[in-house]
Amino acid sequence: GEVRCSMAERLPFRLEKTFEDYYRVVTARELDREEVSEYNVTVRAADGGSPALWSSAVLALRVLDVNDN
Repeated sequence: GEVRCSMAERLPFRLEKTFEDYYRVVTARELDREEVSEYNVTVRAADGGSPALWSSAVLALRVLDVNDN
């Protein structure tokens, strides 16, 4: 069946469909560790059934600063 993935829109990340039912999380804008150093991103996957089956996963992402030295 068809799988749809989603996540909160207010985060600086977006989902990109790679092929068929595979997705990847990519940055939607530049990140600044001094503003926010960690993100918990919840990705939800749901099928097209009735009732829909769904599952979610939390990705813990840490932002590193490349120019600390």
